[in-house]
Amino acid sequence: MTKGPYLLGVDIGGTGSKVGLFTLTGELVGFGYSEYQMISNVPGQAEQDAEIWWQATIYSIRKAINGVSPDEIKGIGVSNTNGLVPVDKQGYPVRPAIMLWDQRSLSEVGYINSKLDRDTVFAITGNPIAPGAYSLPIILWIMRHEPETFLKTHKFMVPGGYIVSRLTGEFTIDFSRACTTLLFDIQRLRWHKPFLDLMEIPLEKLPDPLPSTALAGEVTSSAAELTGLKPGTPVIAGCTDTTGAAIGTGIVKPGEIFIIMGTAGRVCTISDQPHFDNRFMNFNYVVPQSWLTVGAINGVGSSLRWIRDTFGQMEQNIADASGLNVYDLLTSQASKAPVGSKGLLYLPYISGERTPIWDPLARGVFFGITLSHNRNDFFRSVLEGAAFAISHVIEVLETITGFSRSEIRIGGVAAENTVWNQIIADLLGKDVISMAQVQTEILGVAILAGIGINVYGDLSTATEFAKQDRIFQPDLQAHRLYNQLFTIYKDIYPDVAKYFKQLALLDAHQGNSSEVELNVG
Repeated sequence: MTKGPYLLGVDIGGTGSKVGLFTLTGELVGFGYSEYQMISNVPGQAEQDAEIWWQATIYSIRKAINGVSPDEIKGIGVSNTNGLVPVDKQGYPVRPAIMLWDQRSLSEVGYINSKLDRDTVFAITGNPIAPGAYSLPIILWIMRHEPETFLKTHKFMVPGGYIVSRLTGEFTIDFSRACTTLLFDIQRLRWHKPFLDLMEIPLEKLPDPLPSTALAGEVTSSAAELTGLKPGTPVIAGCTDTTGAAIGTGIVKPGEIFIIMGTAGRVCTISDQPHFDNRFMNFNYVVPQSWLTVGAINGVGSSLRWIRDTFGQMEQNIADASGLNVYDLLTSQASKAPVGSKGLLYLPYISGERTPIWDPLARGVFFGITLSHNRNDFFRSVLEGAAFAISHVIEVLETITGFSRSEIRIGGVAAENTVWNQIIADLLGKDVISMAQVQTEILGVAILAGIGINVYGDLSTATEFAKQDRIFQPDLQAHRLYNQLFTIYKDIYPDVAKYFKQLALLDAHQGNSSEVELNVG
């Protein structure tokens, strides 16, 4: 193993906890991963056990640092997916975390719209009012439906801040994730007290907002005993997974576009102007006076995982017996289907959708099934559906920014798959560049930890460490066919959207979901 010193990057993702041990030159020398399950017993709800996040992180840290002296680990950063977990004064969860895919707080969205002008909310927070993706509706849902939980809650934490608190005992939230609460002033970088007062949320129930590279605390003796880390190791506030991925992909300048393929997909660019579009999520970036514009797509990796769990038992059994990757087996079969999956189209709205339609009631759709379709066609259709969703967001993003890129970088574990990368390149008609280090989130947050402890001067380090792996060039014949299908893909949603509302109402009447408010503004 390459000698230290080292930096540790942790990512609390939608499907598992990843930990990477990096040298100061960005080389990954240790890696740990532990998967956990989504709890979705009722349509429209998505929860996870935050205690299992912590146990998974303990396992992943120990695996990543195996054989390394903890004295050599100089700093730790944590990036995270979106969710909300209420904790008590000791930092333990008082209920399962409610995740970004959860749509139970539709009524609360309607309530917010009745109390606050949506344009004012957008002007202050840089983000639209929506369930799941933002904390405020979830907090209000807990106040209304679980008042005892609300009273017991010492702090409302996000996944990364929760892990930071388990490591350090401190309750913090980084600026970038604070932007997804609808309670944070995206330009003044502080909690917006008028919103808190109107919603009757005590300020003391929110964690302390900090810049991503700020020191949040140090590893406690008890956390050190569990993880194998050294007591006193600095832990920075961290960042959103998208922010970490931007840094790990080497995107530090305004105008560059990149794709992150995770449980949810993100199409992103950096802006040096606070001009926001309400179809996108907007975060503070780690460079002062810059912002990250994020087109968030719910059903990318989660669609493939759903296919694995629902229809891929045979592939899973083969993978378990052979040591092969189950997703490689699934996508290998998808590659045997023709481009366009014989006209089978998939809308990846299996847990609602964010950019660009922002419809929490949307559902997944397979369109165009015939007797000629087989398993391979369905597998490929799922890959193509995610690619169509990505293309839809890029089309909107290029329209509002006024420029088009001929090449796009792609990162995240799902971006390691050559079949999927080629589909995306063919559909976009652009070169797609995969990164040599697909674990972009943990690389990025490790770099931030290095900046936080003054190992690096600035983010120029990111461009040095973000090495390209392969360029996927589009097949023009495939691109022409995809262009025709893309038009149909975009037309399907507005034609069927009214039925999503009817299905949600039917679920509510049958007691299969939490209260549904169809008039959400």
